[in-house]
Order: sequence, then C-alpha cells, then structure tokens
Amino acid sequence: MGMRRSDLRRGQAPAVPRKQALSMATPPSNPPVARAALPILVLTLVWGCNWPIMKMGVTELAPLTFRELTLPFAALGLLAASRFSGDSVRVPRALWPRLCVLALFNIAGWNALVLFGVQQMPAGRSAILAYTMPIWATMIATLFLHEPLSRRKLLGLAFGIAGMAVLIGEHIALVRAAPFGALMILAAAVLWAFGTVLLRKWMLPIPQNALTGWMMLLGWVPLAVTAPFFDSQPLASELASLSHRGWFAIAYNIFLAGTLAHWAWFTLARTLPVAISSLSSLPVPVVGVISGIVLLGERPGVQEWIALALVVAALFTVLFQPSERHVTVAPLAPDD
Repeated sequence: MGMRRSDLRRGQAPAVPRKQALSMATPPSNPPVARAALPILVLTLVWGCNWPIMKMGVTELAPLTFRELTLPFAALGLLAASRFSGDSVRVPRALWPRLCVLALFNIAGWNALVLFGVQQMPAGRSAILAYTMPIWATMIATLFLHEPLSRRKLLGLAFGIAGMAVLIGEHIALVRAAPFGALMILAAAVLWAFGTVLLRKWMLPIPQNALTGWMMLLGWVPLAVTAPFFDSQPLASELASLSHRGWFAIAYNIFLAGTLAHWAWFTLARTLPVAISSLSSLPVPVVGVISGIVLLGERPGVQEWIALALVVAALFTVLFQPSERHVTVAPLAPDD
C-alpha cells in the first residue's frame, strides 16, 4: 500500500497493519529456559559433584591454602578466554570500586567461609545449608531491587524450601554437632545472596568472561594474604605430600568448578531476575548429596529422590512461563 499524500504533508508515518505493528512492537525472544538450560546443566553437574571433591581437597590442605591454589588459575583462564574471543579485559577506572565489592561478596567471603564450614561437616549436608542462598537472595532482592514476588516465584520458592527441608530432615543433628561449621556455611550463603543482588543491581558494562575473571582474581587477593595465618606448614612440603586425590581436587577446582561453573553461574546471575537465577542453583545440593553417597559406595535414599522432584518442580515453576507471557532476557553486557 502506498502512503497517502495527506500523511506526507503532515509528516506522519505511514499506516501499518495492526498485526504487523504488534509483531514489530514485540520482537520474538526465547523464553528464559531456552537460554538458561545449558548454564543450569553445567552448574548442577559441576558444582554438585564438587562438594565431595572439595572435601577431598580440604582434608589434605588447609581451606584457604586450597582455594589460594585454585582461584588465580581459574581467573586467568577466564580472562584469557575473554581476550581470545575478541572481548576487552580492560575495566574503566570508575568501575573498580564496585568490582572490588562484588569480588568481596561473591568470591572472597563465599569461598573462605564455605571451605571452613565443609571442613567441619559432611559434604552433602554442607551443600544443603549453602544452597539456602535462594531464600536470602529472594528476600534481599525484594527489599533492594523491588523485584515483584509473583505467585509463580513464591510457589517455586516454596517447592525449593520443601526440597531442602526433606534433604536436611533427620540430619539436623549433624548441624547441632558442628555449630561452627553450620554458621560458617550459612554466613557464606547470605554473603553470596547479597553479592548476587548487587551483581544484578549494578549490571557492570563488562563482558561476561572478563567480569568473572576479574572478580575471581580480586577475590583471591585477601584469601592469599590471610592463608599463611591459618596454615603453619610450608606450601612446598604440603604439595610434595599431596595424594592423587588432592591433585585431582585442585585440577577439578581450576578447570571445571573454577572456570566453567563460574561462567555458568554469573551468566545466570546477570541475565535473569534474582529470584529465578538463585532458584536455578537449587539442583546443586541434590547432586552434591547424591555424589557424596556415590563416593561412599551407598545408594540414594527416598529422601534424595523426593527432594530432587521438589527441586525440579521449583525450576519448572519459575523458568517455564506461559507462552503469551515470555520474559525477555537482558543482554549480558553492552559489548557482548
């Protein structure tokens, strides 16, 4: 159809059919699950299996020494990946203060406290306490980001809490037997939750791999400084006596739990609302419990399977939106 001359004289845009206008106003976008499926799968398997593997590592090395050996190599790997993919690793001067705060909450505080906690408690139960994080993150996001708590989010949160309750069940006695370890892990969960909210609130315009690499490198600094105060043995002698299991734990935490899983987590944290991204981490403790059982030669019990069903229900509730109400996922960063 051609434009009417009267429209041209008035400077008006040509008429567009209503159906075409609607399609232009609402471009098609993938639902959250389509873009979150791969990061969630990576996160679930890699971080879930890492709980008993971390237990192996901190059994042979002091907690801060173990993390001191793994974080910088994982960070440099992510920065190298960012560089090789053509992204800039430069951070504008004005963003450094916020980047340091993010590193303090998401990396330094989380890793220090959770490693001291897992040294005191069984790996699977430690994972359960650590992944109370979605509860704290959802509450903090409601207060500071004013994210609406829809019925779907509340229902998903309820399913997730029920799953954690089923897993911890009769093992609450283990928490009472190791109160220091439990407090360390709960404090780590709160710090991680606050860091997740800040990450979403600030949305630093830095490519994903570069942001994650810098956070890990900055978070490593206070751990490296304080590690000698908690480990009196010379590092060289500890490494010389390290078993194959210890070296495997170090390698796993550099290449998989450090590099790959951190990419997956911060991808979710930057692209999804806090309630959804935090709930997407809920399968991790289920895998943590099951992998711990497998390493001990036992079989998963009824509790583990019920918890898994509740966690899957939580994920389905918050990630699968009705087709007419797809949520548009924000880009990772302006130059990604």
